[in-house]
Amino acid sequence: MNKIKSIVIFLIIFLTVSCQNNTFEKGLKNKKQEIESYLKTQIQLQEIPSLALAVIKSGEVIYEGYFGNTDLKQDIPIDKNTIYPIYSITKLMVSTGVFQLIEQNKISLEDNISKYIENTPEKWQAIKIKNLITHSSGLPDISVFNAHLSDKEEWARVTNENLHFALGNQYEYNQTNYWLLAQIIEKVSGISFEEYILNNQFLNIKSGVIFSSDFTKHIKNRVNRYVYNNDTNTYINPIIYDAKRFHAANGLNITLRGLIEWNKRLDNNQLIKETTKQALWKPFNFKNKQDNFLHGWHTYSLKNSSSFGFTGGSHTGFRKFVKNDLTIIVLTNGHKYYSTHNDIINRVAGIIDENLIDKREIILQDILSTFLTKDINIAIENYHLVKTKNSETESKLTGGTWPNYEGILNRVGYVFLGSNEIKKALKIFELNVKEHSESANCYDSLAEAYLANNQFKFSKKNYEKSLNLDPENNNAKAMIKLIENRMKE
Repeated sequence: MNKIKSIVIFLIIFLTVSCQNNTFEKGLKNKKQEIESYLKTQIQLQEIPSLALAVIKSGEVIYEGYFGNTDLKQDIPIDKNTIYPIYSITKLMVSTGVFQLIEQNKISLEDNISKYIENTPEKWQAIKIKNLITHSSGLPDISVFNAHLSDKEEWARVTNENLHFALGNQYEYNQTNYWLLAQIIEKVSGISFEEYILNNQFLNIKSGVIFSSDFTKHIKNRVNRYVYNNDTNTYINPIIYDAKRFHAANGLNITLRGLIEWNKRLDNNQLIKETTKQALWKPFNFKNKQDNFLHGWHTYSLKNSSSFGFTGGSHTGFRKFVKNDLTIIVLTNGHKYYSTHNDIINRVAGIIDENLIDKREIILQDILSTFLTKDINIAIENYHLVKTKNSETESKLTGGTWPNYEGILNRVGYVFLGSNEIKKALKIFELNVKEHSESANCYDSLAEAYLANNQFKFSKKNYEKSLNLDPENNNAKAMIKLIENRMKE
């Protein structure tokens, strides 16, 4: 009898587990289909040339997708071997490399940079490694427009400029910081910056990872970078050349599979220890008590849940929802209207984990999509309908306050303004002023659109309204003077 009981219990457990597994697999299949449907909609809306996406949950790749072409002229589909420039996401590898050296007691965040970099100007003497990695140095920025200059010439230029603010006071994104970090890494490691990063973070990846900020150079399997030309309504492949000194800021090119593997090693503490990661993800204490940045990583908020990562070149995004054990990577090579990577990451995160669903953001994204795909008057009608329809939902979700309708209208207006569709932009900004008549920013945006349309009188009038609402609006002050001078001509 005991034997029969044991068999029955085993069968019950087996069937229960099987049902649970089938339910999980069915649920995951539905989530994958929802992700693909969403991505295809975004690709069509934004005319994205190519997109690669990976979703890693609890250490497993639960979604990996490839859409579009590396080259629009030749229709070459992307795949797992396609290489993407990840631009400023490179900084995540640099910050990891710095903390590897810290683990080895070879450097300290408190070290002055003059300890490693020769001929440091007197005004830079107090700058520490921690100020470089957190963009709190106040250093002047090296410029992509000076890529033709030698390192010596660019060094002479930036060291001759004044610091932008008191050391540690605030956050100011800056490529000079990471150029100097690369020099410190080379000084301490005794090898080139590129070798150090590749040897210590990508040694197990045999191909598909290379440093280059030069887009005049052909790299096998690398996607072309595309910029949408609003005058011709076509994509162009811009000629971009950045000197080697930009490698630490934006120079890594890698496959999606390569990034998946790097993330796996980070999660498994094969790159740095868990305690070191926590130090890496610790917010820097800015003196202004306003800015929020980690040690080389941005922090993002979604449904009151923090995530860490970075974006690059308005095309790529890497985000870790640590508490949700979720990582999302998105790589693209162009967009028609605006950068999509953060929107994509947030929406996909909500599809995978219901705790990360932001219903307010979904509604606002749908409003934006309608403006971009429908007649402007129909889109405005839809905006009012959506607002009315969701008035009860607003109260339930937010206790009576709704997300930023002003912000979404402003965003739509600037999309049209940037696309040289000024009449549409004016309609949106006029609607925003009507809806939010006490907002200085709404009048400022409307004034900018009037100025773009050479309607100086209306532009000045709206800048003046903005200034009345916000006497500290220095932009309005400057633009009023500019308009007055133009009207005298």
